[in-house]
Amino acid sequence: MIYMTKPFTIALSVLLLSCSCSYISYSNALPLIKSATIGNDGIELTNEFIARQPYSFIRVDLGKGANIIMVLLKSENNFYTWMSATGEKLVTYNGKVVTTSGLPSNIEIFNGSDFKFFGSKKLSSGIFNVMLKNPQAFLEHDYALSIIEDDSTLDYLLIEEKINVTILNNTYSNFYWVDRTSGKVIKSKQAINPRLPRLRIDFVYKY
Repeated sequence: MIYMTKPFTIALSVLLLSCSCSYISYSNALPLIKSATIGNDGIELTNEFIARQPYSFIRVDLGKGANIIMVLLKSENNFYTWMSATGEKLVTYNGKVVTTSGLPSNIEIFNGSDFKFFGSKKLSSGIFNVMLKNPQAFLEHDYALSIIEDDSTLDYLLIEEKINVTILNNTYSNFYWVDRTSGKVIKSKQAINPRLPRLRIDFVYKY
């Protein structure tokens, strides 16, 4: 179980107030996160756990029961940078993982800035390029978003991102649970690299 200590709450609050934008430097954040986290298995997102946290974070399920908490370091133009206590980083754009570092196999997505769920008459579709790192590859992906669950009694929409990688003759899907009110992704299941298990991510926004 990971939990956060009170000194971390105070230190992080002071640090955030001293910043002119939504940004915490790596050198400042890493010691704070490490001092505030204990363990890294079986993190349960109970209401009590969430209420204790004064900052935005994600819980990333890496498969086989392993999951980690990653703290929001930076937010700019819908790009969110998250970091774990051991230095792994994810960058998400409108909830989609577009860059990773510190994982056994990493990715970087290019020309994916049109990826969005709202703001137009229809959900987006298009092309983005992915650079895989270990194994090394540069691949073009076609994608299209569609709503697959729209129950008015629920406070979210379930959206499927169907992806086709023509050169590999491969098609797969990612899934996003999108809050109806804010338009933010609150949960996702994403395949980002063929050598990694599908990531399951819970988003908790504290602002």
